[in-house]
Amino acid sequence: MSRITLVRGIGRLFTADGEALDDAALTIDSGTIEDGAPAGGTIAWVGAESGIDNLLTPDDEVDLGGALVTPGLVDAHTHPVYAGNRFAEIALRSAGASYAEIAAAGGGITSTVTATRAAPTDVLAEGLDRRLRAWLAGGTTTVEAKTGYHLNEPGELADVRLLSEWAGPGREGAGVEVTWLAGHDVGPEWEGDADGYSHEVARWCKAAKAAGARHADVFCDEGYFTVAQSRLMLEAAKAAGLIPRIHADELACTGGAELAGEIGCASADHLLRVDEAGIRALAEGGVVATLAPITALAMGHKPPARRMMEAGVTIALGSDHNPGTCGTTSMSFVVALAVAELGLSVAEALRAATAGGARSLRLADRGRIAPGLRADLVAWDADHEGAFAWSYGLSPLALWLAGRRVSLRS
Repeated sequence: MSRITLVRGIGRLFTADGEALDDAALTIDSGTIEDGAPAGGTIAWVGAESGIDNLLTPDDEVDLGGALVTPGLVDAHTHPVYAGNRFAEIALRSAGASYAEIAAAGGGITSTVTATRAAPTDVLAEGLDRRLRAWLAGGTTTVEAKTGYHLNEPGELADVRLLSEWAGPGREGAGVEVTWLAGHDVGPEWEGDADGYSHEVARWCKAAKAAGARHADVFCDEGYFTVAQSRLMLEAAKAAGLIPRIHADELACTGGAELAGEIGCASADHLLRVDEAGIRALAEGGVVATLAPITALAMGHKPPARRMMEAGVTIALGSDHNPGTCGTTSMSFVVALAVAELGLSVAEALRAATAGGARSLRLADRGRIAPGLRADLVAWDADHEGAFAWSYGLSPLALWLAGRRVSLRS
């Protein structure tokens, strides 16, 4: 049977539907109770607090004392399965070394592949567990999580299975959307043969789908995979039933955004160097632009966020958590940077981190606050969404994941 929870005392409710309600309340229908925990909890009612008198008596009641409530945040771009760190490389980059120079010296993705291949599975699992708990503790309820640091078939499939375990019920961390990123770089065994490796990745896609991946991604950029190689892998991914995504036009304008429109990718990510043709392709293809403000700062080049929005492109946000560029799991910090560095308004940035992220992941059941949608909700230590742009890391007071109130300890 279901339990109905009334959440009252909401000072301001940011719905991400273009509307913010003052003095609001809502009810959560926990859904079917399985093994003592609710499954599939949804929002049953949203309205003014004065409308509570018309509701049936709830089973539980929570008073938030005037707090701001938003949908759970969605981190639409992360790389959370890895071992080791690249702190020394970060110091080199800060001293003027380029991304390409570090990679040519054996650093970058190759460095992490070496460390990740050498790590026992339990070490990778422990690191993933710790990070996903931290995401949830910071108010992020859905995380897009990529493989990409094994770059061989058994390792990449093992990473898919590891992530897929987190996509099931009963976990105390953020929910996971599994992305197959064997096309992150050329595996060491295929060094110098990107064409050969691309064909191998294409061949592995069916196994990735069977192992539990929902999405597939490719790093289409200068020094990594060409448009032709990326097309090969993404078309194979689509044929296997995976949702295509793409790292595009980050290091150079190579036509990745135009390929995203051609293929019908759910998302094109980074886009620091995207041109007008690429922006048109995104808009015409209905491709979401997932932007990573922290990486943009690290690379010293900002994506044309406002121009993309003016062209009708939906914006999502991602932390781009990875061992070489960004260690944060705080999407509230990412929202603040999107305002300060990308020129988004607070409302635009917050929508990008909720509804935009959900659209990037083709998840129609979350990212907004409306009856019938999944009850991923966060109450914040603030009374207005403007606090996101002030705090650079806003703290949650309470959080519901699929209708279940969960601990905020990371």
